[in-house]
Amino acid sequence: MKKSFLLHQIRKYIGLFKENIPCVRPAIFGSIIIATSYLILPVMANGASASITQKLSPPATHQTRVALFNQAIADDLSGHNQAARKVYDELTGSDISADIAVPSAINLVALGKFDAAEKAFDGLAAIADARVSDYAHLWQLWLSARTHAGKPASLKKELAMLTSGMDASSPSQQALIRLYSGKGSTEAVFAAIAAMPGTDELQRRDALTEATFFTGGYLQYVARNNKAALGLYEREQNQLNSTSLERPLIIKAAASLQAAKH
Repeated sequence: MKKSFLLHQIRKYIGLFKENIPCVRPAIFGSIIIATSYLILPVMANGASASITQKLSPPATHQTRVALFNQAIADDLSGHNQAARKVYDELTGSDISADIAVPSAINLVALGKFDAAEKAFDGLAAIADARVSDYAHLWQLWLSARTHAGKPASLKKELAMLTSGMDASSPSQQALIRLYSGKGSTEAVFAAIAAMPGTDELQRRDALTEATFFTGGYLQYVARNNKAALGLYEREQNQLNSTSLERPLIIKAAASLQAAKH
């Protein structure tokens, strides 16, 4: 995994709470990159992570805790969600609890623990930092759609109520909120990304991955158009950010939809 992608991973999932993290000059030791005091282990080309979760001693020190945290992210990216869950649970209540909150909540989704994920994202949506709350709002919408057991009309009514009090500073996230409210379109979401000013390649891929996941969720669970959802996942699969935690969820959703065709 490239150094730039690893540093971007830190910015997205750890940088939200960066006031707790000392900034240091990135250093490379063999294939391991250390940045902002976090140990990020690369995901192997075959999709398996070089897991050290079982080899680390209990998280008695800050350095060990952050190493465990980053191993949990590597495990999630490579599909070892149960291993990652054990680490998140172990780190809950520690000095980096705030830093693990977003990845931990996404991990609950990956494990299908939707009730726990809803509770986690409800808490994150109440945080004053708009970067965190805006992102959590998208998950609240996705989870409401994913877990709804009633008729489509009742879901659309529920989403309209939820989105009425939501706002986002990012144009693409605002377009996603409008999509779930029933007033937007899938085209508007991706047009907002294309119009983002001063966006580097990593930022563009990250926004695209986020948009692909939440737009695909809308198509699957709100519009109930699995064909369109699969088409979206397949169209964007080569543009996804390899260090975004939505990416494994997109791959899993696409595989499930593809299997359902046969």
